[in-house]
Amino acid sequence: MKFWKDAREAYRSIQPPEELEETIRAGVRTAERIQRERRQKSRPVTRYAVCGAAALCMIFVVAVNASPVLAKNLYDIPVVGNVARVFTFVQMEKDEGADTLIVNLPALENTGNDELERRINYEIQYEMNALVEEARQRAQEYKEAYVATGGREEDFIPVEIFVDYRLHCNDGDTVSFVITKAETQATYYEELFFYNIDLQTGKDLTLRDLLGPNYREIVNQSVREQIEQRMAADDEAVYFAPEDGGFRSISEDQGFYINQQGHVVVVFLKYEIAPGYMGTQEFEILPAA
Repeated sequence: MKFWKDAREAYRSIQPPEELEETIRAGVRTAERIQRERRQKSRPVTRYAVCGAAALCMIFVVAVNASPVLAKNLYDIPVVGNVARVFTFVQMEKDEGADTLIVNLPALENTGNDELERRINYEIQYEMNALVEEARQRAQEYKEAYVATGGREEDFIPVEIFVDYRLHCNDGDTVSFVITKAETQATYYEELFFYNIDLQTGKDLTLRDLLGPNYREIVNQSVREQIEQRMAADDEAVYFAPEDGGFRSISEDQGFYINQQGHVVVVFLKYEIAPGYMGTQEFEILPAA
């Protein structure tokens, strides 16, 4: 609990710089201009609006950048009625030569649990800030190494640092979403961060909570059966054998999300249990018949 106490104090103590207000306003003006232009062209338009929790967006702007970040769009997405809302702050940093930063971060509001919102939103912003800064430092090191070994600075291909999320469930009782952080240049590297939240208690849901004390056996059996089914149905579906690093059992911190049907979906990263061309592997765990 000490971590969250410290996090809460740090969250409350952050003071936005004076120039931030104008940056936010500029971003909103840009969004409004884009909206008008799209309407004139008779294209489908995404509605942009400054959400009531914009202060949380400001925190990430202050935290994430060592250089100026351009606020592109600020908009509010209602998810399910008036139960809970997820708002998104889209940021894009101009190419400075070493990296291009694209950020699309979620935050919770209107859950009726202020402490939950503070905890989750701070955790997301804090962790993504650290990861983005590490990625930007690596990009700078790549560029310096490229130039030091004879490459021309103008020929360096910037590293794209991308943060996005996908909302999988918001049924009034549960919110489940996954944040993806990726780096792309010559290769693609991806990390996933899973958020499964009980809106009534504010608790982070576990597989034990959702599937009971025998969750490990339930998931393991289902994953093995689905692997066999996929390989039998598709000659190109290949999974590593258990003795060669393939699937044996879910881990203690197994990544998963909850889909719209309320079912658990366990997720394995690229190369984790199958060759790279198989991509990320997901297995829906259906309730017993």
